[in-house]
Amino acid sequence: MTEAHTSASLQPVYPGWHIMAIPHDPELTEKLQEGVLREDTDARGGFAFNLDFSVPYIVTAIHAGGRIRDELQPLMKISAKERAYEDDIATDRIIQGLPCTIWGLDSRAEYDLNRTPDTALPLTPEMFWGVRVYQEQPTPEMNRQSLEKYNAFYHFVGSCVKIVLERFGICIVYDMHSYNIDRQVAKGFASPPVFNLGTELLDRSKWKKPIDGWLQQLRLIEIPGFQTTVAENEVFSGRGEFCRRLTRWDPNILVLPTEISKIYMNAREGIVYDAVISSLQKGLQSAITTHARSISDP
Repeated sequence: MTEAHTSASLQPVYPGWHIMAIPHDPELTEKLQEGVLREDTDARGGFAFNLDFSVPYIVTAIHAGGRIRDELQPLMKISAKERAYEDDIATDRIIQGLPCTIWGLDSRAEYDLNRTPDTALPLTPEMFWGVRVYQEQPTPEMNRQSLEKYNAFYHFVGSCVKIVLERFGICIVYDMHSYNIDRQVAKGFASPPVFNLGTELLDRSKWKKPIDGWLQQLRLIEIPGFQTTVAENEVFSGRGEFCRRLTRWDPNILVLPTEISKIYMNAREGIVYDAVISSLQKGLQSAITTHARSISDP
């Protein structure tokens, strides 16, 4: 896509919308550009990445992790199994093999990268689907360290996005998540879709073709034993902080918040079905490669 970079090219899609500067670390950006950093874990241990910047997109799985800092574990009331139910287990495996990937290592029970900084720490049950995470509250210093990891992630992503924009003039972010089927059934969705794309924060007049194209690519994914169903804004509407923040950075950033139902595991028991994971990985690699090419080619 050759559209010029201008804030006027993207119309406001929610109250308070405005373009923000892309946060980045100049030294880090230089290392990434030169290929000094390609595959590694963040110094604070919050996320990992494998990047070559050969494509106009980044694939993320921000809730893939399940780690909790050692100092926080004695304070927790929530069990490891309960934490795993809320995390997007195996989404890191699903995105592996693509040339530009970033995935979370920490559990959202420590901090949630898809919420605003003031709501990212689950210090009350209301902040974590009614589940009490802590039996004893973390100290302010502990909370500060969690938010440092949160901020480090966004500065890293900002550096990556900046590089992709400079190289290609566009940055597509395939924002991959997963969701618990039983929770959606309890909400009244009799047959939750295998894939759900949330588009409420996107300008459909600008991005109609890429949005429709991504929905179509998802429909083509074959998963043995399952009928592939795809919906838009059915179980989730894509209004998370990750999409909101990145969309504000530049009008040529397209974030596609994509939810995969946990057909690939027994979510309550934490048992992953490797064959389904492999099918999803293969299918999404093909879908992303084809979709990104259709956008970036003249």
